[in-house]
Amino acid sequence: MPGGTERDRPCHLRILFFVHNVGKTRHFDGVIERLALRGHTVILAAAGKRSGFKVSRKGKRLETVACPTRRVDRWKTAAPALRLVRDYLRFFEPPYEGASKLSARAAEHTPAAWRDLIDRHPWIRRRARLVGRLLALAEAAVPPDRYFELFIKYHEPDLVIVTPLVDFGSYQTDYVKAAHRLGIPVVFMPFSWDNLTNRGLIRVQPDRVIVWNDIQKREAIELHGVPPDRVVVTGAARFDDFYELKPSTTREAFCAAAGLEASRPFILYGCSSPFVAPQEVEFVRRWIGEVRKSANPLVASAGILVRPHPVHEDQWDDVSFADLKDVAIWRLPTTMNADQGLYDSLYHASALVGLNTSAMLEASIVGRPVLTVLAPDFTGGQAQTLHFQYLRRENGGPVVAAAGFDEHRRHLEYAVSEPEKLGKRSAKFATSFLRPNGPYRRVDRFVVDALEQAAVIRKRPRYLAPAWQYPVRWALRLVPGVR
Repeated sequence: MPGGTERDRPCHLRILFFVHNVGKTRHFDGVIERLALRGHTVILAAAGKRSGFKVSRKGKRLETVACPTRRVDRWKTAAPALRLVRDYLRFFEPPYEGASKLSARAAEHTPAAWRDLIDRHPWIRRRARLVGRLLALAEAAVPPDRYFELFIKYHEPDLVIVTPLVDFGSYQTDYVKAAHRLGIPVVFMPFSWDNLTNRGLIRVQPDRVIVWNDIQKREAIELHGVPPDRVVVTGAARFDDFYELKPSTTREAFCAAAGLEASRPFILYGCSSPFVAPQEVEFVRRWIGEVRKSANPLVASAGILVRPHPVHEDQWDDVSFADLKDVAIWRLPTTMNADQGLYDSLYHASALVGLNTSAMLEASIVGRPVLTVLAPDFTGGQAQTLHFQYLRRENGGPVVAAAGFDEHRRHLEYAVSEPEKLGKRSAKFATSFLRPNGPYRRVDRFVVDALEQAAVIRKRPRYLAPAWQYPVRWALRLVPGVR
């Protein structure tokens, strides 16, 4: 096995889980619960978090500690700069041709001197992959910070986990390096469905990368250079609890609470994140007007429920659709994972419409048609992102995408009149994308199995660096902007 050999599965582990902030654990709640139930100790290491304990739903105590996020050695400037430049350059490689919004976001994080250098010399962009490989060699030569090593050694873990790792210039790379140096197995678990395509790189290869599906496995291999035998496909544990939800109310009661007419079908509009749609209100109003132009009275008179994105609700605070008939905005509290309100909204809706949102995944679980219109104003968050392409019907996904509103109305008319046909396609996609081991099997058990198997990998500490790294380190200290 890569990184060493595996022994029998352990009965008790100390697991040091780097999560950047404790809120990031919400996608792994079931995994953490199952680890605790199997007798393992989980230490959540987050930036700026006071040390203490949180109590899990099963009454288990999980320790939380604050972890260092900045190097304190001579590489404290060079290491982050090299990573940010490398993350920026990835968006000039062939898979990202035309992805100007992703490139612009990466540029915002890149040191100005390096960004200006790249802008002045177009050949760097044309040879982004080659320059990236040189930067990867430089990354390999940068030693781990002893400060990070001491933090890991103090907690005496049997296994290190990191997420999200691929944030631009992520300091978590130093924990991967430190774990390797100490001979401790290290695992990376992507936080969400777009992590491997929309952000930075896996700069130092972990011993295992646990992904949702074969698509993410391909991303890890082709976009990040992870050896295929280090990638484990388990499914998406974050949706385990959502899969187990049932409708909590009747359609009549739900529509009454939402402010919709129960005698007619309604369409749910799911809003997108700030990156995809920084200003979505005017587009939604226009979309409603276009829906009302349908020649099919079932669509033209359908109720419409607009559901703001949980992290982008403020733009809807003063918005009212009181001038429009049978249009409501979801105003009740929301949660980020197993949201009963979202489940009920999808269950009672005839279809979900959105630009590019993870609610499309939840709609697939519920078995609802998923539609979108390709909007020129939001192309950077739709057509220019790789993860959106996976959802499109022509690529095997559930999303029926229209090039314009005329086509979109035809799609809506079909979806509202024949919801079961498109819904079956959505449910089939949900199984392959989120639960490849079977639609009725919780994913957290497969993730925990993979973590236990990774924990028994035999690794030797790497206290001595290869000889070639020493002259590279010396040369790097002479490069302006990395000292």
